[in-house]
Amino acid sequence: MSPDLDRCGAPTRGGAPCRFPAGRCPHDAHARARGGGPVRERPASPVGAIRERDLRTLGWWLIEETLAGRVTPPEASAVNRMMHTLLQLGPTPEADDLALQEVALRGLLMHGVPPRTEDEWRRAAEIFDDEALAEFRRWAALEEGAAEERAEP
Repeated sequence: MSPDLDRCGAPTRGGAPCRFPAGRCPHDAHARARGGGPVRERPASPVGAIRERDLRTLGWWLIEETLAGRVTPPEASAVNRMMHTLLQLGPTPEADDLALQEVALRGLLMHGVPPRTEDEWRRAAEIFDDEALAEFRRWAALEEGAAEERAEP
């Protein structure tokens, strides 16, 4: 079988036959020109990556789908451009605030000061393992003991 028989073959704007594989041609007009409706199956979208705002997972999904031929190069280019635009926007104000909170907490810990508020303890639990948290609790207990000694006449 000739490789051209597997091609779409519908006339393009320039007049040449379309060279996409017939079953994956992205142009609905070409499918109609071949005498049928849209032939190509649309890929499942990476909804989880989009909802989680996870550009890394979305990027790997895009690579996999493009190489498998389920996403056309023009579609991949459009998604890639959108991903690039999102990266250029930089972190959200919330992400900046969380980063500053983490820097402040690490600064305290670096100087031997345990978390002081419930929010700082919650943040420490997100960042550090159980062993580190146990050490911070030990510091807090030592601080409490020292404060009680200073308070006694």
